[in-house]
Parts: sequence; C-alpha cells; structure tokens
Amino acid sequence: MKNYLNRFDSKDRAWVKGIVTNYYGHKSYCNSSHGLFFFDPEDINDVVGAESLSYDEYIYIQLKAGRPKRSDFINCYMNISLGFKGCIEKISKNNICFKRIFVEGMFPDFKCFDGKEDHVWMSRKGFENYKIGDSVSFGAEVYRYIKKSNGKSLEFGLRNPEGIKKIEPYELPSDEQLIEDEISRIICETCYLREQCSFTCMCTRNQKELTELRKSMKDMVVNRQSS
Repeated sequence: MKNYLNRFDSKDRAWVKGIVTNYYGHKSYCNSSHGLFFFDPEDINDVVGAESLSYDEYIYIQLKAGRPKRSDFINCYMNISLGFKGCIEKISKNNICFKRIFVEGMFPDFKCFDGKEDHVWMSRKGFENYKIGDSVSFGAEVYRYIKKSNGKSLEFGLRNPEGIKKIEPYELPSDEQLIEDEISRIICETCYLREQCSFTCMCTRNQKELTELRKSMKDMVVNRQSS
C-alpha cells in the first residue's frame, strides 16, 4: 500500500487510501466524488487495451485520471441504453466521427434520461453507405477502453452499431432544447407540488411563476457557459 500511495501527490493520498482499502480486490466498483472506479479483478478482461496491464496498473490508471469524461455514456453503461442519434461530421478510411451523439436511456426504476456527447469516434463498419452531414439513429454497445493519448485513462465509447437508419436533422435536439429539458426535469424533481402533479399527471404550479423560474435558470446556465 505504501509504495502504491507514493505514486500520488500528498493531497490525494487520503482519499486514494480510503477507496483502495475498502475496494481493492473486490468484485465491485466505487462511485465517489473523485470518480468512478472499477475494482473487480476479472473486470480488466472486458476493457479494450487493458490486456497487458497488471491489476495494480489498471487500478492506478483509473485513480490517477479521475472521473471518465463521457458521463452520459457512463449512464448508459451502468443502466439501460435505449438508443443513439447523431450527425456524421468526419469520415476516415476506417472510422467516422459524430459531431454530437444524443443519448437516450433508462434507469432500473423505469425513469428515462437523455444527454449528449460531443465529437464521438466509432468504427465505420455499418455506416459505409452514409456520408458527411447525414443524421442517423442506431443502437450500440457502450464499452470501456484504455485511452492512451495525453496520459492513460479509462474511457467509454460505442461499438457494434445495429438498426442504423437515416433520420431528418430536426430530430436531433439542439443545445437549447437539452438545456430546457434538463431545467424542466430539475424543477419537477424539486417542486413543492410534486406529489400533486404525480397524482393528477398535470402541472398545478402557477404558470407565470414557472415561466419566470425557467427563464432565470436558463439565463444562469447560459451565463456560466459563456464565462
């Protein structure tokens, strides 16, 4: 443990020690404020690019890099993915890049979620008949791999697409739509009238108050993104 901790800065050793002590060698994972870390020793066999890593190296890479970047793919991996939509931005010999992937999924309690990931590369296999600018919907497997550029890290991607079909561009939600949908979700989940809404299946809150709240929250998000 001592040699392991010496690979981290002093400010990180306390939380690293706590996580490693509780999870090292267990068939489990840890989802903390510092990141999502997989500890199952057999887990490494399912991670692309980790074939030559020892267990200690596998754990170290995760702890050192912190939380994986693609949080909405993580949601799909840990729960149920319902489908993906995207617009093809680039095509190379063997791969394609989506300008944005719109994610739809469901939690075990049957509540649905959505989100987006920007600039996603996938194998071109299955997309050979599509061109730059095409928007498509498809199902795919969310998988884990070791990203080796700019320092090693555990990341999430998409592979083995199926049910691919071309869709109209307007079916892809804009950033503004995604912001508005997330604001509506937050308002509903924290509303003091939530139980009445759940019973009547309609919003009972003052609509003027609701409109003003949505506007103020949206302005706050936009200002934060532009700063």
